[in-house]
Amino acid sequence: MDSKWKERLVGPVVSLPTFNDDKYNLLLDRQRIHVRWLIDQGISEGNGVLLISGGVGETYMLNDDEYFHLVDLLTDEVKRTVPTMVMISETGARRAAMKAKYAADAGIDYVLLSPPHYSSPTEDDIFLHHEYVNGEADIGIMVYNSFWVIPNGYEFSAGLFDRLASLENVISVKWSSSNFNNYIGMVKHFKDRFAFIDNMSMYSYGHRAGMKGFIDMFGNAVPRLSLHMWNLLKEKKYDEYDRLWLKIKGEPLMKPSLASDPSWSSVGDAWHALTYLKLLGLDAGPAMPGQAPPSIEYIEHANKILEAGGMKDWSDWDSDLFNK
Repeated sequence: MDSKWKERLVGPVVSLPTFNDDKYNLLLDRQRIHVRWLIDQGISEGNGVLLISGGVGETYMLNDDEYFHLVDLLTDEVKRTVPTMVMISETGARRAAMKAKYAADAGIDYVLLSPPHYSSPTEDDIFLHHEYVNGEADIGIMVYNSFWVIPNGYEFSAGLFDRLASLENVISVKWSSSNFNNYIGMVKHFKDRFAFIDNMSMYSYGHRAGMKGFIDMFGNAVPRLSLHMWNLLKEKKYDEYDRLWLKIKGEPLMKPSLASDPSWSSVGDAWHALTYLKLLGLDAGPAMPGQAPPSIEYIEHANKILEAGGMKDWSDWDSDLFNK
C-alpha cells in the first residue's frame, strides 16, 4: 500500500456516536448534520480522521444493515476531503473481511480491525485473522492493541508486530494498553512502519516518541479543543499541552468515584461517552439495548468533571442545527 495512506493518519481520530431515537432507529439526517459540522469546524486532511461505527458508535451492537448505512453516509458526506475509518469487531475472519470489502468499495480509507474475540485467541490466531482480511480487502488496516476487546486482556508482543508488519495493508496501530514502558518502547521501535494512534491519553509522551494522533471522543462536541491540543503537539509545545491535558482530562478523571460507580463496568463505552457528550450539549440518543445506563450519581459526577476541567467552555455545538 502506498505510504501516503499511513501519512494521512494524523491528528484527532474523532470516534462518532451513532445517532438514534428511543426505539433505536438510526437518525441518519442528524448523523449527516453532525459530520458536516465537524468538517466545518476544521476536521480535515492533515488535521484529523472521522471514525464511524467505532466503540463510541457501538459497532458491537449494530446489525449489518445499520453498519452499511453508516459507511455509505460517511463516504457520501466526506467525499474524500477527510480521511475516513470504520471499526470492525467480529469473532470470525470471513465476516470481518466481508465488512472490510464493503467499506473499501464504498470509499472508506481505513478499517480499525479488532482481534477476534470470544475464544481467547493466540498470537497465531490474531495474525491469521489480520492476514485473511489483508488478503481480501484493499483498504488500510489499523490493528487494535487493547486489553479490553478480548477475554482475559491481551497486549501484542514485539514478535506479533514484526509478523503484522509483513502484511502490506497493515499500516497503523491503535494503542489501548496502559503499560507505559511497553507503549513508548513499541512506538520508538516500530514508528517507521506503523502510524501509532494513542487511546490512553498519556500526556505528550507518546508524541515525543513518534505517535501520530489520538482517539478522540470529546471532539464530537469540542473539536476546537481537540484541534488546539493537536496543534500544541505538532508545534512541540509539550509543557503547555500537558498542563492543559491535566486540567481538562487528567486530574478530574483520576477521582476514585468514577471507577467505584457500578455503571462504569456496564457493556462497552457507549453510555459513558453519550453521557459526557450530552452534558456538552450533543444529544445522540440512548445507547443500544442491553447496556445498563449510568446512575444519577455518575451523571452528576461527570458533570462536575466537565465543569472543573473547563471543557464546557470549549463547546461550540448548537443543538438548533438539528431543527434547521
